[in-house]
Amino acid sequence: MNFEDLQKAWQCQHASAKFTINADPGVLLKEVRRNQQLWGTINFWGAVLEIVGEFLATLFFSYQGLRHANWTPFRLPDWDSVLVAFACAGVGTFRTFMLVHRRIAQRRKQTTANDPLKACIEASLNEVNHEIWLQRNVFWWCWLPFTTAFAVSFCYASLRFHTAKFLAFLVLFVIPLAWWGYRLSQFTVRKVLEPRRQELEALLTSLK
Repeated sequence: MNFEDLQKAWQCQHASAKFTINADPGVLLKEVRRNQQLWGTINFWGAVLEIVGEFLATLFFSYQGLRHANWTPFRLPDWDSVLVAFACAGVGTFRTFMLVHRRIAQRRKQTTANDPLKACIEASLNEVNHEIWLQRNVFWWCWLPFTTAFAVSFCYASLRFHTAKFLAFLVLFVIPLAWWGYRLSQFTVRKVLEPRRQELEALLTSLK
């Protein structure tokens, strides 16, 4: 039984059911390592793309806020655009910190070729638990700062230019986008991360 067969067997059984592993430990260890490397690569490059997008948004909104300023006491930057830029920079900085912290933690707990199968499964389980925590709290560290900054910016723009189109854009686009992003992250937790954690926990329990 290879790792894919083990996953299918676990998904087809009742939560209280038990199964045994009759696979070659060396083959199973190789499959666990392959899945661990694939998981780490996908998470790393996905986080890098998100960080690049957030800092590009920071540059864009900073330019929008500073392009008309002549730096005199009577002409200050558009603070609403600068506020959005700060929100983007804050989220990008936090995500960068989490990425670096995760890479350092992974290197400290990195398994070697001589480590047993149990150590490799525990390392994979720690990575999945960390990602679950990150996605479950995505509202507080990502979508809430973004939505708050855009809400303040668009409300100020509506009062400044005496038009409701900015409020309409906020209600019809920004808030639904934030809600969709949050629901997508929770869907990922339920359909991808939680099943993977259950599979690893079941495999770890079976080794005992």
